[in-house]
Amino acid sequence: MLRRYGVRVLPALAALVVAGAVFAVQPAFAEEQAPWSLGEPVNTGTDTGFYAEDALRSGDPHYGWELGTFLASGFESVAEEDGVTVFTVSPGDSVDLSFRLDQDVDALNGDPGLSIARDTNGRDERLGVPEQDFGRGALIVSRSAAGEGVWSDPEVVVDFLGQRAEQGASVQVGTFGPGDYRVSLDYELREDALVLLGASVLPSFTNYKVAFSFAVREVGDATPPNVDASPSSSAEGQPEEAPGMPVWQIVVMVGAIGVGSLLVIRGEHGGRRR
Repeated sequence: MLRRYGVRVLPALAALVVAGAVFAVQPAFAEEQAPWSLGEPVNTGTDTGFYAEDALRSGDPHYGWELGTFLASGFESVAEEDGVTVFTVSPGDSVDLSFRLDQDVDALNGDPGLSIARDTNGRDERLGVPEQDFGRGALIVSRSAAGEGVWSDPEVVVDFLGQRAEQGASVQVGTFGPGDYRVSLDYELREDALVLLGASVLPSFTNYKVAFSFAVREVGDATPPNVDASPSSSAEGQPEEAPGMPVWQIVVMVGAIGVGSLLVIRGEHGGRRR
């Protein structure tokens, strides 16, 4: 019996095994997400407490290039709700945030006359950081329980660009579970437009920041994000559903079943010839 029907049964079983493998790997692909970039540089004027948020324009020494990139990873899905980036994670999981420095802080955008200055009287009016020596860039993080709008005292890492970050490498900023967060990298640029006999004549200084807010929610948690600069209620956030089966997986599954069927037909014809 097995010899008689084996030629038809085995191809069909092979097709089912391939189809089952496609279904088995589908959830892993649905949950895998590429890192998400956050924030972009803005001009905050000079000694304004990093309060202003003016877009970079032509003629600005920071125009056309970025200092580095903040990257978030470890989430299942991401959505924008009322201007806030909301990451969804599985219960017990968290989002990892890192910063990759892309520039030489002593020759920004390849210009030795443009560098990160030491900001000895830095303060952040938006995040409530009092005046202090920011060094060469200050990284500031403020936290709140999900949707509550009550913010913790800001965590400040001074001299972040001078001591922590390295060009071409990523440095860990932190791990963030469910909650609301504000992040700001405040730094000052020095432009030496005129140098005589090795000395800069009347250097200029301008403040910039890369600031953003984000929220982390567990799957099924519809708590609204509440991470504006002036906290206020917002519409309920609905977690983004995991994507369905990709087209390539459907094609592979259908192809496997088709090949199995073809082998069954050939097996039947072969059996009649014998």
